[in-house]
Amino acid sequence: MHKKSRFYKIQNWAGLILLLGAGYYFYSELLPNWQPKLEEFWNTSGQNASRPLMLISFALAWLGYYFAPLPWQKILEALKIPRIDRGELRRNWYITQMGSYMPGKLWMVLGRLTFLRVNGTSTFKGVTALVLENIYMLVALGILALVALPFLGSDLPGAVTVALWVSAGLAFLMLFAPGLQKLFARKLARKFDVDLEELPHISHMDQFKFIGAHILSWFLRSLALYVWFRGFGVPASTPPYAMVAVCLLAAPASWLIALVMVFIPGGIGVRESIRGLFLAPFVVGGMAVATTIALAQRATVILVEILFASQAVVYQFLCKHYPVQMNHLNQLSHLSWSAMKGWLCRHALSKPPHPINVTFSVTSKCQSRCKTCFIWKESCHEKSGPDLGLATIERLFRSIGWTYFFNVSGGEPFLRNDLTEIVRLACRHLRPAVVHIPTNALMPERIEETSRKILEVIREEAPGTVLTIKPSFDGIGNQHDEIRGIPGNFEKLLNTLERLKALREQYEYLHVGVGTVVSRFNQNSLKDIIAYADTLKVNTYINEIAEEREEFFNLGSGITPDEDSYRKIMLTFKENVRRSMRDMKLLSRITTAMRLIYYDLATDILRENKQVIPCYAGILNVHINSDGEIWPCAVLAYKGQMGRIGGDTGFLDVWNSKKAAQVRKNIKAGECACPLANQAYSNIIMDSRSLLKTIWIAIRG
Repeated sequence: MHKKSRFYKIQNWAGLILLLGAGYYFYSELLPNWQPKLEEFWNTSGQNASRPLMLISFALAWLGYYFAPLPWQKILEALKIPRIDRGELRRNWYITQMGSYMPGKLWMVLGRLTFLRVNGTSTFKGVTALVLENIYMLVALGILALVALPFLGSDLPGAVTVALWVSAGLAFLMLFAPGLQKLFARKLARKFDVDLEELPHISHMDQFKFIGAHILSWFLRSLALYVWFRGFGVPASTPPYAMVAVCLLAAPASWLIALVMVFIPGGIGVRESIRGLFLAPFVVGGMAVATTIALAQRATVILVEILFASQAVVYQFLCKHYPVQMNHLNQLSHLSWSAMKGWLCRHALSKPPHPINVTFSVTSKCQSRCKTCFIWKESCHEKSGPDLGLATIERLFRSIGWTYFFNVSGGEPFLRNDLTEIVRLACRHLRPAVVHIPTNALMPERIEETSRKILEVIREEAPGTVLTIKPSFDGIGNQHDEIRGIPGNFEKLLNTLERLKALREQYEYLHVGVGTVVSRFNQNSLKDIIAYADTLKVNTYINEIAEEREEFFNLGSGITPDEDSYRKIMLTFKENVRRSMRDMKLLSRITTAMRLIYYDLATDILRENKQVIPCYAGILNVHINSDGEIWPCAVLAYKGQMGRIGGDTGFLDVWNSKKAAQVRKNIKAGECACPLANQAYSNIIMDSRSLLKTIWIAIRG
């Protein structure tokens, strides 16, 4: 460690000395010799200088660097590297990009490899990604050169033109040289002693994305160089497109030459000399003036890079000192992005986004013997495999990458001894705004102890994330015990609630609630149940209709109330909810207003037996069964299975599969309809009429 630290210090000081030396050499040696030519240029062309053009050049450079990390992101996705938050990836790219200045490109490479290693990527895949990024950058620059070369005119020396044609052709040919790519891969495989099968196949579509993203970024940066020279008063060339073509070549060509200068910080001096050589024929004063203007443009580019890197550093500072507020801002940002992509996906214009609601059945085991659910029956689990282990769960969560609402389901979640570690992995990789855990309340001591541990994990891994624990409450006294199938369950429910409410006094982000499943067994007792719930002093009291689901193995059980009975029940609940809204803050009122909208939707769905608003199951919502099966929702369950994770099959393989696309197509066609509460909330967000109605109810209170 000591030697490594000393090595880093030597590199840093070497980079700083080289930068200072380059600056000193320019100002003490080159600038005095170039002074007469610079004055001549300014006297003849200075009156044509344009600040608006310089600002446009700055904006173009900013856009070019905004898109610069995109190829890196796409390459990591194609290599099936565990999904990394897009914002984190971009911030690392910009910060490490500044490492190319001090001490040099080696630092930039090490920074990106370290970042990937921290995020669970092997060194082999990390190095492969870096190699591929540079290969496809060469191809992109070769294409740009081949497009620009025919329009150069006759201003460049013949030898330079020939060299450009040859190098551009070779770079372009790399795209069609699979043997060359395999050679790189074999060398890397031998170096890191890994099997080549670890690398996934990269499709032509993926390669098109890599190259297209590089071309977009470099085209904008080249255009920024052209506008900068025009902003300095350099007149348009004859023919007018020749100078544009030269800039299309000069920017990437200077980068290619500086690429091998890994010990020269940022290639400063080398890159500007190349640009000066290319653009000298268009400038009064030749090479000296063109190089000086290029250096000035380089200063603006460095400023752009500093702005992006500073934004990343400031963001990290804010996350460290204001973790709760930044967590909430991140959640809103991700939520908006997923909602937009969700709409595009439903209209076949985009791949599915991060699901905003992930339900994970952590186990199929349960001690209850409920009349509304038969998941406890051993005979019902012929379709299911063993519960997923922590290693598989971590890979799963890494692949999903982000969600807003993480709903733990079962069976009984608290039966898993490693529930705390599952939540830790969820906080680390999914970064949810809400973690929700229902329970049958049969283990009061264990629930209290595990909840305390989970709250400490949330405080450490995801400050500001809300933990909601919702014991089931299906009746009062013996009625609850009868529906749940366990004598004494109601007393344990009250014991669990008292323990959780005491815990709530110590942890700000613990919300304690109760929930009632409205079935034919308790539909006539709802007024008494609601009144009793008011005496429990919990944060929330919610209910949802008992459904016949594949997940619960209760199809044909007849547990769901009829539409007329449910409508009367919902009127009772709605009145109770409206009364509770009056003293709530706006954000809580919005959540509660969504519940009111849900009651109406559920009633309409039962009456019409069809989707009354578009359903986004399998797009914004996903249900993961305890054995790794991926479902669009708990109602379709096995019947709507998209695939199963395990072995070489990851979540994204299933999520983006043809089978998943067919399931989404069937849902869009309205082949199913259900009043599933979790799904309804996502649907309300995506339905403009329902969302506006929700906001209006919340504002009115």
